[in-house]
Amino acid sequence: QLGSKSLCPVQSLSPTLAAMKFALAALVAAVALAQCEATLLSAGVKGCGPQTKVCLAGFKNAAGDLQFECKVAVDGEKVAIKPSEAGNGAKVCGPGHFHFSPMQCGGDKFDYKKATTEVDASATTTSCQEVSFPYDMSCYSVTC
Repeated sequence: QLGSKSLCPVQSLSPTLAAMKFALAALVAAVALAQCEATLLSAGVKGCGPQTKVCLAGFKNAAGDLQFECKVAVDGEKVAIKPSEAGNGAKVCGPGHFHFSPMQCGGDKFDYKKATTEVDASATTTSCQEVSFPYDMSCYSVTC
């Protein structure tokens, strides 16, 4: 008989293993939360509300009227304008600073000859405003 002491070291490590398991679970939860936040940010949840949109027209109907298609704005994201949409102006909906550039979205020249339309959050933002372009545009961005 060895007495009441156990020779099994696993029993003395149980509280340590439990603490390590808890730390690992907390780490996994933190990583999952960070991933969810990144997904929400990339989906446009932060910054712009669902009423903030940019509408572009790439074609006309049989009567010759421009047909606008709207996209919900994502704060700070640069969006390419198709050549068929470049000279047709735009409609902006909701509050924000709407920036249109003749330069491509890639690179650092977006601000060159940029045209900006500002819609104040305190203004009536239930309807869209038409924006005409002084020249063909290639990219837009919205700051909410």
